[in-house]
Amino acid sequence: DCPPLPAGADPTRWECLVMIVNGGSLTLGGIDQQITQPMKIIVQTGPPAAGGPNELKQVRMDATPMRIPGGVLGMLGLDVPSWADDIPGNEVLVRPHHAGGFAFELPNARVDMRVEILNLLLGDDCFIGTQTEPISFNLIADLSTLRVISPGNPSDPLAQPFTIAATASDNTFTVPRATCSIWGWPMDWVAGLPSPSGNNQATFDSYIAIAPYAATSTMRDPRTFSID
Repeated sequence: DCPPLPAGADPTRWECLVMIVNGGSLTLGGIDQQITQPMKIIVQTGPPAAGGPNELKQVRMDATPMRIPGGVLGMLGLDVPSWADDIPGNEVLVRPHHAGGFAFELPNARVDMRVEILNLLLGDDCFIGTQTEPISFNLIADLSTLRVISPGNPSDPLAQPFTIAATASDNTFTVPRATCSIWGWPMDWVAGLPSPSGNNQATFDSYIAIAPYAATSTMRDPRTFSID
């Protein structure tokens, strides 16, 4: 999944990081969502033209929409049967998108997201958070959950990267109002937005793999990876 290198790049000096969130939960105001589909963040770093420490070159997020149990009625706090999730006007899906900012200091991460709200009545442009006012997560790993999945293979690092797993969380972020055209204020009312710091929670169970694009005799310990 790592992006291709630019022409002429030295693969021993470029690195790829893949972070996969495959469990946990997300509370945004009145929206409570279990992570039921994987979220994948793919990061490429490389040296600047003038030399020096690696810098971010590309960040991409791939995510599958997740259904909010109970849909619109569930968000209103009503007890609804499971079959109501399939009613088109009631069904609500959420899909996270990267919103520009990313920083990583193993095993912690900071990432900016906006969350797309998918519903038959909301149209194609309903988001919580924007590129200029994103939801900014400062994810701090619980070190008691940190474990090494693979030490990696220095002779073939991209095929067998250094890989860890950990649970990280944040409850300090704020959630802005929704941008949903004429449906913005009803969405804010239903979802309890904007939502201040302390009212929201993110807990992500993650796998993180880091590797240079090619083996090098001077490959540094990936546990020192840091980029901002």
